[in-house]
Amino acid sequence: MADVRLYDALKANIVVDGRTIQGFRDGDMFSYTYKEEKVKTSVDAQGNPAIAINNNHLATVTINLTGNSVDHKYLNGIANANKQVTLSITSEFEKVSGNQAFIVKVPDGAFGKDTPKRSYTFEVLDMRVEAL
Repeated sequence: MADVRLYDALKANIVVDGRTIQGFRDGDMFSYTYKEEKVKTSVDAQGNPAIAINNNHLATVTINLTGNSVDHKYLNGIANANKQVTLSITSEFEKVSGNQAFIVKVPDGAFGKDTPKRSYTFEVLDMRVEAL
């Protein structure tokens, strides 16, 4: 029988410039995605394929907070200062890191019956992903 690895959200963290972020909204706490594929393929008119390694490490990281998160003010300050920061995501199964990250989108805002939601979008210039 295969071993089953158990995910625990309490063991997943995101650290921005040395500070562990807290106060996430319901659903995904944070997410990441590369902007391009790791390899690029093409085929010429005669059907001959070509493949190239894509060395682009640009990625997007989104942090989803509640509007009353203690770190809403912290991330807003980074955004307003256009500050370059380090960013790392860790869990029992992965380590994601980047040494050059900028907030490129300040959260949209709405107020109503529920706790406000605030999503910060980072552009990471040098992201690396390692499965553990």
